[in-house]
Amino acid sequence: MKLTNKTVLITGASSGIGAKAAETIGTMGNTVVLLARREKELKAVAETITNNGGKAFYYPVDLADNEATQATLNKVKKEAGIPDIIINNAGMGKWMTIRETSHSQAQDMISLPYLAAFAVTKAFLPEMVERKSGHIINLTSDASFLPKGNAIAYSAARFALRGFTEALRSELLGTGVNVSLAVFGKVDSSYWENNPGSEERIPAPTPFMPTLTTSQVAGYLVDIVEKNKRILIKPGVFKFLFWAFRRWPDAIARGMKN
Repeated sequence: MKLTNKTVLITGASSGIGAKAAETIGTMGNTVVLLARREKELKAVAETITNNGGKAFYYPVDLADNEATQATLNKVKKEAGIPDIIINNAGMGKWMTIRETSHSQAQDMISLPYLAAFAVTKAFLPEMVERKSGHIINLTSDASFLPKGNAIAYSAARFALRGFTEALRSELLGTGVNVSLAVFGKVDSSYWENNPGSEERIPAPTPFMPTLTTSQVAGYLVDIVEKNKRILIKPGVFKFLFWAFRRWPDAIARGMKN
């Protein structure tokens, strides 16, 4: 699929990865549908897209609120139509141990990203299946393969999104609707500002495990669509680490912690 003249819905589009992906895709001749909580920032992203020749719809909504989400998605259907591509990027989650995490915080981290991705995908899936085309891309972190003891609820939520992606791909086999998982390590985005104290708990960047930029990630997402990749893992060293973790889980976990 050439990523042009498509309608692309992106969640968490007011900043960071979502905003950069929206701007990149919007300037490629696509219509971009932006969802996020912060209206001012969302409007600014939409204006950047339209000023560069693209077309954008924006809808401020808290995707952790299912009632508000359903109302907004119904509005999207009427105004922007059924997307060709959905990029489930919205997520939250401060890195904390189980002893530091309250029950409500754990619930919030399941709501975003997993339940939000579930709700957004489910809303448009019948029409995608009926027309026999579409692409769902779910963004997660390396924590979906390498569980972090100092980010327990965050890791569990990312595992949930990975499981959802794999099960959805199985369900949609042969329908014409593609499902992809995008797995990224540390990205230089506003996530760290919004979750103070988390950055200090991750391993320091190395030449083999560099911090990604939002521009790089946006390019990888375009690549997923155009090459129909089932899974993309960046930086590439994580492919080895994921394999090694299956064989030596305790050793790899200690190494990542240190």
